[in-house]
Amino acid sequence: MPALPPHITFLQRGVLNSNSVVVHAPDAFLVFDTGYCTGARALERAIAEQAGRPLAELALIVNTHAHPDHTGGNAHLQERSGCEIVTSDIDRMLIESGDPVTLMRDWADLQCPSFGVTRAVRPGETLAFGVAEFIVVEGAGHAAGEVSYYCARDKLLICGDLLWQSGFSNVVPLVEGIGGLARHERSLSGLRELDVEIAIPGHGPLVVGRDAVRQRIDESIETIRFYRAHRDRWASTVLKSFIVMHVLAGEQVTRSAFVARCERSPWFQEQAARFFPRAERLLDALIDELLGRRILRAENDRLTCSLSA
Repeated sequence: MPALPPHITFLQRGVLNSNSVVVHAPDAFLVFDTGYCTGARALERAIAEQAGRPLAELALIVNTHAHPDHTGGNAHLQERSGCEIVTSDIDRMLIESGDPVTLMRDWADLQCPSFGVTRAVRPGETLAFGVAEFIVVEGAGHAAGEVSYYCARDKLLICGDLLWQSGFSNVVPLVEGIGGLARHERSLSGLRELDVEIAIPGHGPLVVGRDAVRQRIDESIETIRFYRAHRDRWASTVLKSFIVMHVLAGEQVTRSAFVARCERSPWFQEQAARFFPRAERLLDALIDELLGRRILRAENDRLTCSLSA
């Protein structure tokens, strides 16, 4: 089975915090994606302990997309190291505009401290660092400005939330729309043109082996087509993912307090009104489903999550 080359360190994290990837050069390193803001210090420790690099050597942060679970640690690391930050050209425009919906910040009730983008890239351009040379690959769908990074030398793809080892990253209906599903499918189809032996996703374990990568592309496209035909299932899956994220992101609170807070939030109000206008106690029903699947737990009436943050 193919293995990661020595100049790449994979830092697998969780649901709230995206995975990070360290690319080594002799006197510096870059990191792809930085997780959620509350996990920034944990990422700094992981870089030191698992990648063996002091933060003073951080030259560059590269983001696959601008959602807070991938960019939340940017400000902390940039302040501590003085590093540059690279995003796609679309994400740079969104970040500079402060768009609260597309960036999944205020609208999604998620935090992301401000940071400065110093360089923007477009699909087809090249990002070189050390012995690695990455081609920027279109990845839009899950997020408007998402891109992947392909290293032909290592047959390695850093693919953010475009492709996972299992499951499917959410395309939020009221943010990216039905066109987001179409863009996601088109981006996935484009991956078939690449010779990929290892795909590093934004969450979860590596996808290892050429056949495994192609299988996951096909399965993800099947999921997209299912959601296109069954929009209620699409919307309920997205709502459940928001619930999990907010349980992981928030302080432990009683179920009633959690429900009250979510029901005041735009991410829930607007999606519930659009897709489930006649549903009663929708949030409670979704929480009960997650409890039944043991994704959530109720301990002394306080909601916790069985998944890693």
